[in-house]
Order: sequence, then C-alpha cells, then structure tokens
Amino acid sequence: MDDVRVSTIELFFDLVFVFTITQLTSVLVAEPNGVGVARVALIFGNVWWMYGGYAWLTNAVPPVGTVPRLLMLVGMAGFLVVALAIPRAFDGSGVAFGIGYLVVTFVHTGLFLRSSEESAVRAMLRLGPYNTITAGLLLAAGYTAGATRWALWTAAFVLHWTSPAVTAVGGFRIRAAHFVERHGLILLIALGESVVAVGIGVQGELTPGRVLTAVLGLALAAAL
Repeated sequence: MDDVRVSTIELFFDLVFVFTITQLTSVLVAEPNGVGVARVALIFGNVWWMYGGYAWLTNAVPPVGTVPRLLMLVGMAGFLVVALAIPRAFDGSGVAFGIGYLVVTFVHTGLFLRSSEESAVRAMLRLGPYNTITAGLLLAAGYTAGATRWALWTAAFVLHWTSPAVTAVGGFRIRAAHFVERHGLILLIALGESVVAVGIGVQGELTPGRVLTAVLGLALAAAL
C-alpha cells in the first residue's frame, strides 16, 4: 500500500475536475472586475477543497473494486453538474450547483467510511459533518439572492478552510509519492487544457499574427 500509484479512474476524475476549473474563466469573462474575481475566488475555494478531499480519499482508500469505482463515477457526475452550473452559480444555476456539490460531498464521506483504517474513519466522522453543513450552505445559497447569497457562499468558504483547525482532524496515513504524482498529473492536464483553449481561440483565417499568438500561448504553458 505504500507504493500506491495514481489509477486510471483518478486520472479520469481529474479530467472532469479540470473542466470544472476551465468553467471559472467564463465567470471572469462575463464580469471582468472585482465582483467577478470575488465570485471566482469563492467558487474555486469551495470546489478546490473537495478536489483536495478526493486526493486525500484515494491516498487513504485506493479505488480498488467495483463498488468504490462506481461511487467514484457518481462523484464525477456530481462534479460535472457543479462544472455545468458554475457560469451562473450566483444566478439561476445555484440550486444545481448545490445539488451537485452535495452528491460530491456524500460520496466523499461514504467512501472514506469504507476505509479499513480506523484512524481515517474516526477523522472523517469529525470532518464529514462540517463538509455536509458547507454543502447545505451552498445549496441554500441557490434559493437566495443579493447579500444573503454572498453571505452563504462566504460562510461556506470560511467553514471549509477553518474546519481542520476546529476539528483537530488527524489520523490519516499519508503516502507522499501518491500525492506528488496526483498533483503533478492534474497540473499537466490543466496545462494541456490551456493549449486546447489556445487552439480553439485561433479561429478564422490562419494569419501570421494568429500563428505567433498560438505559439506564444504554447510557450507560456511550457514555461509554467
């Protein structure tokens, strides 16, 4: 178990999550100002927390066997709904975002509780309720508007990132090599998506200026 490698289903999961990240660009394009940046920060902060949660999950409970893999697919479906709802998460798609986020959260907690490591189970029994409350706040935000919606999104963000300090959660057995490989691969996928975006952006006649722009975009991704 110490040499657990990133599985293909984890890579598939990361592809869905990277789509979630790319959806954030549409939020900023639609509102390229301070409000747009604040929305992106709140959405990304809440979504990244659960992605990190799944990285910890597969580190502690490798998705081996039919049931864990099927549940991972359900979690992916939840992330896909979240991604599709992101462009209008602060508008008409807030409820869909909240429902998708609840699915992601419930699958995450359920898979962790299947762990054979008692310390990990105890840790999730402390942290899981906080994740569920946060998901509930995001769902409730979908039924509100104005300042109340902003308050609920902010409360969810703060609760997520302060919950480890409140719960003093611990007991996870860490396989460092798996973490390094997992995050290295998602960075590679994200950079690959940026190259795809450059290609999609170069539409119409292929002029020297557009070719140069595309090559510079590739160079930037390579530099990163």
